[in-house]
Amino acid sequence: MQSAFADWNAAVGRGLEALGTAEFPRALEDAVRAAVPFDIFMVFAYSGPENPICLAHNMDGGRAETVIEAYARGPYLLDPFYGAAIGHEPAGVIRLKSLAPDLFYTSEYFKQHYERTCIRDEVGFLLRPALGTAIVVSVTRPIDGPAFSARDMQTIRAIEPVVRRLGESHWRDIGQRFTPGRRNGAKAGPIDRALDAMAVGHLTPREIEITALVLRGHSNASIADLLKISAGTVKIHRRNIYQKLQIGSQADLFARFIAHLATVS
Repeated sequence: MQSAFADWNAAVGRGLEALGTAEFPRALEDAVRAAVPFDIFMVFAYSGPENPICLAHNMDGGRAETVIEAYARGPYLLDPFYGAAIGHEPAGVIRLKSLAPDLFYTSEYFKQHYERTCIRDEVGFLLRPALGTAIVVSVTRPIDGPAFSARDMQTIRAIEPVVRRLGESHWRDIGQRFTPGRRNGAKAGPIDRALDAMAVGHLTPREIEITALVLRGHSNASIADLLKISAGTVKIHRRNIYQKLQIGSQADLFARFIAHLATVS
């Protein structure tokens, strides 16, 4: 225990020395690793509907193509971490299993993003360095390893204030890397435009709303609860959506969404 504490202190010291330099992300990764073991380390900055900016990661090219590059082209819009970042979630520790809708782990987004990269569990430090922006410093565990334990989570929450203060200090000017005038978000973001493009001449506003929730991994019961309608009504809407779009599965719906997203981003 004393050795681990010494390693953490030394790593934090290196992080302080690296503030404002290109070495900081690696120093921050080393500090978090000194406290709790993990596989992937990645840092994303978010600002409203704009494409996220990857600030750091520790992956090789092949894995980064799926986890970083493909994600940033549009699927991030369905990510629970993105929802927390642009929403009202306070700065602190966030975890995939706590944020995810009830059917998220069977959603097409989960299959395309998490299963393909063998990610079992993900925990993030949510930073808010400036108004209208957010940063998630994320660590993951692989599918062939254990999820973060209760003790791991206790440690992560204990180090969170230091990680947050360091990160918010280093990336305090991150807002300047996004488009001026859009940092507080936009009503017609890319997910709305993609859904509108899919739905034009086909879906009603309520069906578009339900389509977005289905894509994010909500069950009929969860959608019914959110929209204050019956589960039976949701089921009818979903059947009508599939018929109108001439698709037969959630995989088809996800593919259609990604195709339209590419045309409006």
